[in-house]
Amino acid sequence: MLKLKVNEIEVEVEEGLTVLQACEKAGVEIPRFCYHEKLSIAGNCRMCLVEMEKSPKPIASCAMPAAEGMNIKTNTALVEKSS
Repeated sequence: MLKLKVNEIEVEVEEGLTVLQACEKAGVEIPRFCYHEKLSIAGNCRMCLVEMEKSPKPIASCAMPAAEGMNIKTNTALVEKSS
């Protein structure tokens, strides 16, 4: 199990899940258009952008694998501006 934070909420997820799935597990709804769990990941619509600590720009949460120690923010000015 991987431990990470989403909006300061600590969450544990199985290895192989995406940041989007980790956010959902933390109770945070991420808007999305092109993502579906039964299809290959495209990451084209960019609706699911989130801020990741130490990343210079927002990331597509549907395409980024969750990793140990990640600190994800979904409610920052940067994310709001990018949406």
